[in-house]
Amino acid sequence: MKTSIRALTLVLGLSGLGLLGLADAATATTTANANLRRLPSPQGQVLRVVPGNTLLTVACTGDWCRTTYQGRGGYLARSLLRPTSKSSALTGTGTVYYASCTALRAAGAAPIRLGKPGYRTGLDSNRNSVACDRGDR
Repeated sequence: MKTSIRALTLVLGLSGLGLLGLADAATATTTANANLRRLPSPQGQVLRVVPGNTLLTVACTGDWCRTTYQGRGGYLARSLLRPTSKSSALTGTGTVYYASCTALRAAGAAPIRLGKPGYRTGLDSNRNSVACDRGDR
């Protein structure tokens, strides 16, 4: 019985239908140093400490958000996160890609905010959610 419950929990968790319910992916930044926990609970084992002002992709339900930091998955308290963008549909006519800030500026699209077509972290060296602004190379 123990194995079947564990397998069911794994299947439900991977499908996004676990005990926490459905969640949409979004981006957020940490407002302070935050403990990445193994379980969505203040008593959950601390896996890593995520520095303040770190940009993350999160899926939140209730008071907790699931995320990955330095290759380790876990949970952060929602109260320690500031939303940066909401989830968006993965549909459209295609992907906009700029190889560099020079290319983005030449196209007249700079600066570009997180969540807008063409934004990527490789163009946001100062990690302020705005690519190719004055602080970026």
